[in-house]
Amino acid sequence: MIVCNKSYLASRCRERGYSLAEVMPCVVAQDGDDWTIDTEHYAYPRVSRLPEKQQTAAPLGHGPGTELSKLLKRFGIEPTPTCACRAKAAQMDAWGCDECEKPERIAEVVAVMRAEAEARGLPFLDVAGRLLVRRAIKNARRNA
Repeated sequence: MIVCNKSYLASRCRERGYSLAEVMPCVVAQDGDDWTIDTEHYAYPRVSRLPEKQQTAAPLGHGPGTELSKLLKRFGIEPTPTCACRAKAAQMDAWGCDECEKPERIAEVVAVMRAEAEARGLPFLDVAGRLLVRRAIKNARRNA
């Protein structure tokens, strides 16, 4: 499960050749523009239906989510088609540095990192996750 802005699901649909209407069954809750999405649901757009030459990676913006993605890439950890990484990175970018720095936001991001590490069979320490998130925030502030 992930919580993200509805625009991120719409973007995921566009980049993979789905309409928002056909993936709505994977939306389990709506709180304004913040939607809870079951990424394991059959309707979630995890596989692209576009020809290979039309597929585009979701562009990352600027901010702590982008910086966290860069840090993780240095360790050889990159988003997969079925993970929540890009959506969480985009959400972090939308939150900005100040919001990401809140303890509850750091805990939320670390929980996503922990779940993804477990899914990939990788070891994970919460303290290391928190350090990476804080470093990403620091890098985003420096690059702003």
